[in-house]
Amino acid sequence: AAVLARRGHRVLGLDQHPPVHALGASHGETRIVRKAYFEGAAYVPLLLRAYDLWLELGLLTRTGGLFLGEPGSRVLAGSLATAVAHGLEHELLDAREVTHRFPALTPPGASVALFEPDAGVVSPEQAVQAQLDRAAAAGAELRQERVTGWTATCSGVRVETDAGCYDAGALVLAPGGWAPTLVDLDLPLVVEPRVMHWFDPPGGVGPYAPERFPVWIWERADGTAPYGVPAVSAAGVKASVHHSPVRPPAQWTPGELAELLGRLGYAADETVADAVGDIPLFRHPEGRRAVFVGDLVDRGPDSRGVLDRLLVLDDGAWTGAGPICTFLRGNHDQMMLDYATGVGDTNLW
Repeated sequence: AAVLARRGHRVLGLDQHPPVHALGASHGETRIVRKAYFEGAAYVPLLLRAYDLWLELGLLTRTGGLFLGEPGSRVLAGSLATAVAHGLEHELLDAREVTHRFPALTPPGASVALFEPDAGVVSPEQAVQAQLDRAAAAGAELRQERVTGWTATCSGVRVETDAGCYDAGALVLAPGGWAPTLVDLDLPLVVEPRVMHWFDPPGGVGPYAPERFPVWIWERADGTAPYGVPAVSAAGVKASVHHSPVRPPAQWTPGELAELLGRLGYAADETVADAVGDIPLFRHPEGRRAVFVGDLVDRGPDSRGVLDRLLVLDDGAWTGAGPICTFLRGNHDQMMLDYATGVGDTNLW
């Protein structure tokens, strides 16, 4: 409506609900915006134009975006194909590189992530209101009426609402979840709700602030793809399920989603098994430190992986309040240091 009115067209906008309502798909504090669409490279020209408009409105917050999965997964492979096809700026990161750059995320070891620096979030409520204001300022007439039907005429289109009828030269439909009742395209359209959840991490939202935490979509081995965004308000850290062949996204409970987030590294809820691999993320309710009593380099076949995980726990960026663990050097650790530095009896190692 805003663009057409600014081009000089006479515009009538109809919506059955008041402006900026919570009954469609245009609410919920944040929406992920990205260019490297795994859904297909054909979207990119539209996305580039959308980015120009978000910037023009001053509504885009760039956080960077991670699109993760095992090699060959739809989210990762599709995002990469789109980025390559359109020359979009991107990087490929392995699981350790993801954790090094974003300590609040510890994806499974086989994961690969495409990092898109231009990805971020937009407030849907602010975006809708800004466009309505622009449309009205350009002369568009906006009314709260429920469209009940429409038909093509010899001169254009006739639209019927619960308040009357309107004749126009053209009709633009943006019905969202009401498309099956307003558009007869003989397509298998299915309305699939997305239920959004906000979590209050035990250590606070500091590690999930927009300047320290990206938007992300992670496709698991079973095809389920949860997603998350940074904490942009006191409401907490938002996450949901984007798609899943296991069952519809709206049927995932908060506890099940929290468990998925825990597998990605979130400290989502103290009642949920909050573990990454074999290394638990200790958070004592009274703030007591976890103490590791040594021999950290002799914990199975992946000593390097153990040290990488423990370094994350020792990084003050994880909590925003300093390290949460104490590490004691064992004799095996000392022997490794002696071997690496050539000091002492290196034959022991």
